[in-house]
Amino acid sequence: MQQLTTMKRILYTLTLALLFTTATAQEISYGEYMERVMNNNIALTAKRMDIEIADAAVTGSQVYNDPSIALAYTNNEDWSKGLGQGIELELGKTFTFGVRRSRIDLAESERAQAVALLEEYMRNFRADATIAFLEHLRAGMLLDEATEIYSDLSEVTANDSLRYQRGDIAHSDWLESRMAQGVAKNAMLAAEAGLRNTAIKLGYYMGNMENAENLKGTGTLEISNQAADLEHYTTTALEHRADLVVALSNADIAVAAQKFNKAQRRPELDVVLGATYNIADPNFTTIKAGVAMPLKFSNLNKGARLMDELLVKQANVEIEEACLMVTAEVMQAYNNFKYADRQSETFSGAMLGDMEKVVESKRKAYEMGEIPFLDYLIVQRNENEMRGEYIDALFGKAVAWVELQRSIGIELKFRTGE
Repeated sequence: MQQLTTMKRILYTLTLALLFTTATAQEISYGEYMERVMNNNIALTAKRMDIEIADAAVTGSQVYNDPSIALAYTNNEDWSKGLGQGIELELGKTFTFGVRRSRIDLAESERAQAVALLEEYMRNFRADATIAFLEHLRAGMLLDEATEIYSDLSEVTANDSLRYQRGDIAHSDWLESRMAQGVAKNAMLAAEAGLRNTAIKLGYYMGNMENAENLKGTGTLEISNQAADLEHYTTTALEHRADLVVALSNADIAVAAQKFNKAQRRPELDVVLGATYNIADPNFTTIKAGVAMPLKFSNLNKGARLMDELLVKQANVEIEEACLMVTAEVMQAYNNFKYADRQSETFSGAMLGDMEKVVESKRKAYEMGEIPFLDYLIVQRNENEMRGEYIDALFGKAVAWVELQRSIGIELKFRTGE
């Protein structure tokens, strides 16, 4: 009788804990979660600043060459006569041809690449954040299963306590049910810790860790999305993948850099205007003007030109490689989704329901003394494994769908069952 009272206290304490957890849980849907992620994630906020930095670089590239000014004092070697003293003022400016324009084009090409890199980052970021939400839903379903198993075994253990006191079962049988209950409790605690860890991960993605472990995502892992044909996905990916845009921008940057370097190799023109005022008698002013042009003997070295040409060719080859990589990723993601879809179809509501009926019948048979406890425990563990595999199959299909969307490169289209 004392053992039964203790068991009731444990169940009562567990119930209160579950009620308290439910009361303090912050429910959040996938849509609300992704909105907070896109608005508040710290890493994404820092990544967006790359565009502002690139804008500043474009503005900086528009600068003109600065003029120069020189002021000098002259005197002859005989200071006592005060002859030959003068003050010289000189203005100069270097004129280049096409350098500023090509520098602006290069900066604009680099800005376009920064935009593409941000889109590529967000493509993977949205998918990773979505998978984190799916992991949280999966952890919640596993906790529900573990809690249900613990509750069932707690009832069996409570009944076995009475049966043992009546002499209906041996002491070893009662110990077996208590041990199974303890194992189930540990599994439930581990599942609860796993759920809290996934909730903390959601808080990280949303950029707010305050009370993050009590977040509770709403929805299920069940999705009804059906895949289109492979050719449709491949074509869409080749048109929208941001990493392909990055590869194209690399080629644009290589061409822009080639033009910029070519402009820098052009002759420059230094223009100088100056005046010298003679202080001693007779006073007079000398005006001078001149131009200077450097002799570009360095252009005889073809190494820099050859390097620019090779960089352009390399960028074009990388475009072809990126297209092959995208095509391969789409094909793999497509096959993975089709496999995950077929795998999830092997489980049905009827199959799970039949397994539940078998477990219930085995439990009744054990409580009536028709079978040993081990027979009931084996069937219940088989049901637990089946339900775990079912949850994993749902999770696998949902993740495979996200990965397929990731491989296409368009904005993620995903809804959890609400």
